Amino acid sequence: MAKEPVTKRDAHPLGVPAASPGTRRRVPDVAGSRRPVPWGRFCGILDCRVIVMRRYLVVANQTLQAAELRDELRKRISAGPCSFFVIVPDTKAAQHDPVAAGGVLPQPGMWWWATYYARPATDEEATAQARQRLSVMLDGLAALGVPVEGDLGSCDPLEAIEKVRAGRQVDEIIVTTLPQPVSRWLRADLPHQAERRFGLPVTTITTSY
Repeated sequence: MAKEPVTKRDAHPLGVPAASPGTRRRVPDVAGSRRPVPWGRFCGILDCRVIVMRRYLVVANQTLQAAELRDELRKRISAGPCSFFVIVPDTKAAQHDPVAAGGVLPQPGMWWWATYYARPATDEEATAQARQRLSVMLDGLAALGVPVEGDLGSCDPLEAIEKVRAGRQVDEIIVTTLPQPVSRWLRADLPHQAERRFGLPVTTITTSY
């Protein structure tokens, strides 16, 4: 018996005949009609899924371990896939925000605040404190199973943000500061400056001491 010739239909890996020139291929819809299936429905049938990961840039130093920041980051993680880059401006010792005028505690019984936020005596001590805060934050976020990176940056927070953005994509900036009138960043209007300069949404988290 003569072997039948292989047709284009048989040669197609999916067994679909090739379309004639000038014809428009149609895909049956769920009901079996011959109407063209919109791409949205077709992808739905094939279970096509696009997962968008939000990329956040966190800017903080003295407030890096504040409860308000931790709560905000947990909300972002719960909202969907996301990644974080934590930049800690390497603030000089003389530029550290004081606890209050004359070193007075903001509230009775808050000895831990004076201990943790005590102004460093030298720039080297300030850098060491910043690295320690960054390490704790990175370990905490990594334990939650989210992609996270971080580094120390320029003592000028705008310059620190600029350097990060030059090498990676960012969807939103999260700035965490001490409250008014203590915060030097708020006095310099850092959140609004960052928003205007980088054209990104900026969320400001002000701690309550």
